[in-house]
Amino acid sequence: MTTSSTAANKKVDEDENLTSIGSTEYYKGFITRSAKEEPTERVTGDAILGPTLKFAGGVSFILVALVVVFLGSNGLL
Repeated sequence: MTTSSTAANKKVDEDENLTSIGSTEYYKGFITRSAKEEPTERVTGDAILGPTLKFAGGVSFILVALVVVFLGSNGLL
């Protein structure tokens, strides 16, 4: 068996486990599932802090550059 056929079989198995909307299993899940389930991949602060600081630094650089250009064009530097 090759890797691609294994992946295809896994995809078929996942499709077979899906619940159709409006079925009794679908509505039963609203009652039986806990409201406090954690997502499978939780985003932590470390994963958000780096891109946020990079974005804020880039925006700050652009704003400072625009202010310098404005002041230079008006002879205030």
